[in-house]
Amino acid sequence: MKIAIIPARGGSERIKNKNIKLFLKRPIIFLTIKILKKMNFFNKIIVSTDSQKIMNICKKKGIEEIILRPKKLGHRKITTNKVINHAIKNLEKNYKFKYVCCVYPCNPFLHKKNIIKSFKMIKNKQDLVFPLSEYPVPIQKAIHLRKDKVSHLNKSAIKKNTQEFEKSFHDAGQFYFGTKHAWKSNKKNLKGFVLKKYTSVDIDYPEDWKFAEFLYKNKFSK
Repeated sequence: MKIAIIPARGGSERIKNKNIKLFLKRPIIFLTIKILKKMNFFNKIIVSTDSQKIMNICKKKGIEEIILRPKKLGHRKITTNKVINHAIKNLEKNYKFKYVCCVYPCNPFLHKKNIIKSFKMIKNKQDLVFPLSEYPVPIQKAIHLRKDKVSHLNKSAIKKNTQEFEKSFHDAGQFYFGTKHAWKSNKKNLKGFVLKKYTSVDIDYPEDWKFAEFLYKNKFSK
């Protein structure tokens, strides 16, 4: 049995009401739920939230399985792992399942082929798979900016050409897929695969939101 868990926290600082903010005229979590349902891949789609408002909105979208977690698990510093394990503990009371996919609610570019790809990569109980995005430039050439003053993170890298550096990647911010045992384990085997450029936007700031809407409207909506 495969379960998708959407961790939708009520509070957000950089983007107010981020998880239910209108994305092209509809709450963004609605779009994520719609994509997951259309996949017809998961046996259950669960929402874990600390917000009564988010719970009510999700019920309107036909999500009956909602875990209202305690406020202490709604703090911004609480890890995703703790939230998912809280959900797993609750779900184990009623279901027998092996696989758990944490799917973030702001996920307009989520694609079934990437979910299936990650599922195929899970080989043992401790595997946790997630998608990556490539940094557009070498991170070794990073620059700090403080009060208009520029300083290089690595001065030895300044004169080197871009192609001399090994590529670097970051979490795409879409999902984590693994076994139930992997989520519970303190020694996870982390695995990743790289998404194509412009097939994912990690929405953290208002500028990211605007870019995601532009990209979705002009490319992915078709």
